[in-house]
This record gives sequence, structure tokens and C-alpha cells, in this order.
Amino acid sequence: MPRRDLYIVLFAFALSVAVRVPQLNRPLSAHHELCTALVLIVLHNWYTDGFAAHHGGPAISFSGAADRYPPSTEDAPGMRAGVAYYFSHPPLAYDLPYLLFAITGVAPNALGLELFNLFFHLTTAFCLYLIVKELLTKDAASRAPLFSAVLYLFMPAPLWFHSNAYMSDMFVQNFWVLNLLVSVRMFNRGTVGSWRALLAFGATLFLTAYTSWPGVFAAMTVSVLALWRWYSSRDLAYVKLLFVTWTAVALALGITAWRYLQVVDADALWAYYTGRFAVRGTSGLVDGPWSHLGQLMVNYRTGYLPVLLVAVALGIVFRKRIMNLPGLGLFVLLAGLPVLLDHAFLLQYADHDFAALKGGILLCGLAAVGLANLKSQSSSALVVATCLGGVLYFYRTNPLPGHDDDRYAQERDMGLAIAAEARPEEAVFTLGFTPEPQVQWYAKRTLFRVDGPLQVRALLGAQGTTTGVVFEQRDGALIHQRISATD
Repeated sequence: MPRRDLYIVLFAFALSVAVRVPQLNRPLSAHHELCTALVLIVLHNWYTDGFAAHHGGPAISFSGAADRYPPSTEDAPGMRAGVAYYFSHPPLAYDLPYLLFAITGVAPNALGLELFNLFFHLTTAFCLYLIVKELLTKDAASRAPLFSAVLYLFMPAPLWFHSNAYMSDMFVQNFWVLNLLVSVRMFNRGTVGSWRALLAFGATLFLTAYTSWPGVFAAMTVSVLALWRWYSSRDLAYVKLLFVTWTAVALALGITAWRYLQVVDADALWAYYTGRFAVRGTSGLVDGPWSHLGQLMVNYRTGYLPVLLVAVALGIVFRKRIMNLPGLGLFVLLAGLPVLLDHAFLLQYADHDFAALKGGILLCGLAAVGLANLKSQSSSALVVATCLGGVLYFYRTNPLPGHDDDRYAQERDMGLAIAAEARPEEAVFTLGFTPEPQVQWYAKRTLFRVDGPLQVRALLGAQGTTTGVVFEQRDGALIHQRISATD
């Protein structure tokens, strides 16, 4: 990367951080910050109880005597000894921030996790720069790589999901892009037969698959391309690539299974995954796929509208030039097919707008190539305008504090009120409502939803706790009462 481009990307990243500063370290609340809260609960449990106490499993409820679920819930597939676990993703996205907090001796906190997330936004932008430079330019002086990195720094989805909202299915973007960079270089330079290239590919694919399921879809995509090239050339290097690909995936998923099987047995883990696929997968859609596809389009609009408009408009204007780029097909295949497979297999999960985050690599790359075909002054002005549009759309979705109708403080205030009132030996109940995980994070308590006093006493008796505090929302206020198991 030329020094000038390096400085521009670093400056653009600093501006993108400035855009997000008002949102950092404010109370966790809306727009998938429940994911951040769940991860913080996992990290808190590992930090306070010890990693080994939870067998390396992501514990999303607390482990105090009054916070454990009663034995009657032990048949739930994600439950062990009264503690709930979250097995939806492999564990690397929990492991890395936990190591950071453990090494620094700082208790897990929202700002630390947000800053950790922010750092990887920069690394992903650099990887995108190198990918576009490798495939979609005819010379190193082209502006397309720089444009792609800058665009990715300022689109609404990356601005949010590389900062405030953190979970495995967002963090996986960083390792997938790193693997994508290794893949495009390997195929473009013809180094598939090099064990050095294969080792780098296998290591980055392992990290991707050990973070979340897009690693499997990336492996499927590379396998399709490897099989096609082997069929065309009969080069055994592509057979080696297939071996490395699925060895990396098997190792990642095998270690994941081994870790989670320390928490629950095989039947429970299988039941957990089949249950999750039933509510996230594409099979068995009761109302058909159209509502989910419509929501997916909305997600791309809210996440990437400015760059979508640029990519489509300039793609039409410069279609002949863009189509003649020698690396275009490889870029579209490797950056697009894993995303398409992700949506195709997990269509219900694509209702969440972070599902569109993965498509940003392809969209920003294509938009950058179109912009690079404009005259220098016009292209720079349009890049700035597109980034400004991204920032404004980001603020539209995530209003600045003071313009948010006080929504940012609600979960924190409720959680702190619960923490202040409930004693450690008392179980905590919410009457008639299920609070968000953010409330549980601020309360540092497991919150049991009930619909009446009889349920409270039954749960207290099953749990072996003598007293519970029941919180109820009434006329906008949070009120509470204590109920004894013997009353």
C-alpha cells in the first residue's frame, strides 16, 4: 500500500471513529445491543467464576444460587446445573475479548468490547483495499482500492456492527475478509500448489469457521472453484486445496463440538442445533420466503443504501469497462457466493439486519471500481458524498443521544434499579414482561419471567430459595414486592 493511501485510510478511520464517539460507552439499549449484552454476560461469567467453571461454554445466565434455573428445566438442551448456555456459534468471538480483559486485568465492560470491535473495522478495511488492488485494478496507481476501503468505513452497517453491536455472526466478518484476501491471491497468482499459501489459507479459514458459520459457506465456495479448476486442468494442487479446506473446517467445528460437549451431552447439543435451525433456516417456512426476502432487501437498504445506489448507477454506465476487468468474476464468486449461501440456508436469520453486513465487501468493491472510472475530481467528490450519505443514514437508524426519545437509558436504569433492590440471596422475577438481555447485564442477575404469585412460589420452591423479589411495570414505573416461598 502506498504511504499516501495508508495515511488516507487511517485518517478516514479516525473520522469514522469520531462519527461514533457519541454512541460509545453510552447505555446498551437498541439495535442489537442485546447481542453485546449477551457477550458481556459470557465474559463476566468467565472472568468472575473462572473459564474452567463453565467448561469454556458461553454462559448467558448467572451462577449464584438464586440465579440458577430450577432442576425442572434441566431437560432444556442449553442448560447445565441451572445455568443457560448459548451454543449458536463457535466460541472464538468470546475467547479473544476474554483474553484481552484477562491479560489487562480489567473487568469486562461495554466500552472495552466496543473498542476491541472498532480495531477490527480498520483491519477489515485494509483487507478490502488489498483484495480490490489484487483483482480489480490494472495497475497499482488505480484509485479503486482506496475508494473501497473508505466506503466500507462509512456505510451504516459497518459503522454500527464494527462498534456498538458485537456477536459472533458480526465479528466473523473480520476473519472471513482475511481469508478472502488469502484466497484471491492464491487463485489469482496461481499459488494453489504452494504449501505456504495453503497453510495461510487453512489458518484463516480455521479462524473464520471457529468464529461462525460463514466459514462453512466460504469453504463451500472455494470447493466449487477448486473442483471446476481441477476438472479443467486435472492439476492435483486443487485436490490438496480441497483437503486443506475441509480439514480446517472439520478442525474448527470439531474443537467447537468438543468444548460444548464438556457442558452438555451429544443429544442435548444436537437438539439445540436442530432447534436453532428450525427458527433460523430456510426449510419449513410457514408463510413462504417472500416476507423474509423483503426484509432482507430492507436490511441491505438500511445498511448500504448510498453505496448500493452508486454501485448500480455506475455499474450501468461503465458496464463494459467493469465487465472486462480480468479479476471481476473471481471477486464476485469469492465475495458474493458465501453471502448468497448464507442467505439461502439461513433465510429466517436474514431477518436481522446484521445479516447484510457480509454483503458490504462485494458492494463496496464494485462501487469503488465504478467510481474509479470517473474523472479524478468527480470521483473524489462522489466518494465524499456517498460517505456523508452513509453517516446521515447511520444517524437516522441510530439517533444521537439527546435525540433518541430517552430510549438509550431505559434498560440500564431498569437493570440498575433491580441490582440496587434485590439481595444476592433473593431470586429476581419480572411479572408479565420479559426484559431485554441489557437489563440482565446491568442487574448482573438472572431474571425469571412469571405471570402470577403462584409461579413465583413454585419456582422458589423448585430452586430452594426462600424469598423472591417481583418487579412489575405499572404506569411507566418499576415497582416491586417481596414474596416468600412459605407464604
